[in-house]
Amino acid sequence: MTLLFVGLGILVLAQILGIYALKTHKADLIFAMTMLGLFVGAAVCGGVGAYQQLR
Repeated sequence: MTLLFVGLGILVLAQILGIYALKTHKADLIFAMTMLGLFVGAAVCGGVGAYQQLR
């Protein structure tokens, strides 16, 4: 269950970072790569957490 919460926390962090980038108009390649990394990290944590719960 903990990894599911970690994945959720990463998604919340990505949302906050996205709002910051929209307000400051800093949407560039580094921002896009950071968001992609956060999304992949959240997907992996959530997937592993769901797998552990179902197992």
